Formats: sequence, C-alpha cells, structure tokens
Amino acid sequence: MESDQVALQWGMAETPRIDGDPFAIARLSCLHAVRVARDVWIDEEKLQSFSAQLDLEAVRDVMKGSMGENCDIMPDHFLDVDGAINFALVFSLLQFGHGFRYELHRLCGRGASKTVTLGVRNLRSEGPLHASRLKRTSTTEIRQAFRLPNNPELEEFVRQLVTVLHQAGAILDRLGMNDFAAFCRKVLATPDGARSPAATLVRQLANHFPAFNDQGALHDGSRVVLVKKATLAVGEIRRLAGHHDPIYTVSKDFHHAVAAVDNVIPAVLAYHGVLRLSPALSLAIHEQRTPLERGPTEAELRSVALVACEWIVSAVRAAVTSLDLGYYLWRSGKAPGARQFPRHHTKNTIFY
Repeated sequence: MESDQVALQWGMAETPRIDGDPFAIARLSCLHAVRVARDVWIDEEKLQSFSAQLDLEAVRDVMKGSMGENCDIMPDHFLDVDGAINFALVFSLLQFGHGFRYELHRLCGRGASKTVTLGVRNLRSEGPLHASRLKRTSTTEIRQAFRLPNNPELEEFVRQLVTVLHQAGAILDRLGMNDFAAFCRKVLATPDGARSPAATLVRQLANHFPAFNDQGALHDGSRVVLVKKATLAVGEIRRLAGHHDPIYTVSKDFHHAVAAVDNVIPAVLAYHGVLRLSPALSLAIHEQRTPLERGPTEAELRSVALVACEWIVSAVRAAVTSLDLGYYLWRSGKAPGARQFPRHHTKNTIFY
C-alpha cells in the first residue's frame, strides 16, 4: 500500500520492538556509537569546562516554568488530568518537522516547534483529542489548525502530520482505548508501570506506536535506540499532568530517563565546543546547510549528543537529571547566539 511505503520512507515501519529498559538500552547503544563514530566526537576538556559553568539550579527548575514561546503551555491551562495527558501525548507525538524549518520561517514566519505548539493548541480548542478524532483528521483541518499555506514546499510535512495522527488514532481504537489518557492509565496500572513508570511508558509507547519508536542505524550496521518523542512524552506528562495527580510525576524512575535529543541539542553542544564535527559534516551543516538524509550520519550525531549529556550529568555528580538537562539545552538553543548557530535538518523523519 502507498501509505505503508510512505511510512517506511519516514522510518515508521522498520524498527524492532524494545525489550527491556529503554533508557539502559539507549545508553548502551549510544555509547557504542561514540566508540565507532566517524564524524562526531566529544571534546572531554570542553565538556568538563561546560559542566563546571552549568547553572545547576536553572537546570533543576527547568520544568517549573514555560519552555518559552515555542512551548508555552502550562499545567494550569488544563481543568483535568485527562486533558493534560492527551495534550502532552499528541504534542510529543507531533514533535517533528524541523527539516522544514527554512520553508516554515519563509512561508509562515515561524519554525517547526512553534508551529506544532500552535497546531496542537488549536486542535485541542476545537474538541477533545480522542482516538476517533485523530484517525479522521483531514488535510484541510491540519492546514487550518497549524496555519500552514497550501504550498508544495510544505506538502510532505502536512502528509507527515496527517499520517502520524491517523495511525495513532487507529492504534488506540484497535486497543480499545478512547484516548492517550486511557492508554497511560492502563500502562501505569501494570506491575512494571508501578515499579518503573517512566521506562514502562516509554517502552509501551515505542512498541505500540511506530511514530514513537525512534531508533537509527549506524555506519557499522548496529542499531541505536533514541526514543526522543516517547521520552519527551514522559517529561510533558510529568510537567503538565503531575500537578493534577502525583502518579503522573513518574518520580520512581524519572531520574533514570535519558535526554530527548533532537537536532537542537547537538547544535547547542557543538556551539559550546562539547561536540566536534568532522570537516565534511561541519561543511554540510554550517556552510552548505544541506539536509542530512535519515541514516547513519544523523543517527551518529544524535547518539553522541545523548552520551555527551550523560557525561555532563556525571561531571556534575548527578546534581541534575539527563532529561532536565535536555530540556535546559533545548531551551537555551532558542536564545540569541545559539539560535543562530546552524543545526542539521532531516526532512524524511517523523522522529524529531
């Protein structure tokens, strides 16, 4: 079927299930990426210097406030826990489109992250984010909610949004779930969910929803597990729903989560000298600004950045968590200076 071929093109139909602790698997597989890296390295001296200057209090408090104009939804915007969870999950599910950032800025005056926040907010304002609605969302509705012009340059991005929503709605429906809130409640009610809620949520999201199963292949053929959006979903559930019900703080193992690495975090780390790029990759990103195809090079870049976050946490003696550090780096990447530093962009992915 054409839809299956499209899903395969974006990476949604080729990743294996995750068996075990997704955070442990991510750490181990990404550490292997560091060992076999061809184009990305960690400058340990710069990493130690960066860690020594890190504002630890700001990192620890990062989830207490707004993420800035690109992610300005707050816990008190929701009247009940289900509304908060459904927003958190749909928001995280659709956190992609960075590959179209140049087109979005030129045609819409905003980037991908701000576009997704705007779109999910508008979808929510028009009614509950139930499975039945997700699986029948039309192209016209997406263009209206996300304020996207009917322009050929954004056609693939619109198709990605529609495809991912349709697939998620169909899967929830097949599972007999009315919405993501029902899915999360069921997962957290299991013995695994009670013992390790964050890891269990990430694993179940990745194993049930292909658009959450963020993995990649390295040059040596090995696979890395990154689960960026599923990990972000846990952070957003904690940030938006924990205020309503403490079970959603996932406090038992939240500290064990990895950073949710997209294209911003590697750029911020490179901006501070923590990551070093090969001349060829630096030329492609910083001078030519050509898209990186989904594949070994962009997987390596994100994987090494994930390990750099782990080493920073270790350097500050676990005074902060990796996921909080990821949020902090992402937000700092929107500040002047780092914001202007070129980032890699990949169009044929729905993972970030």
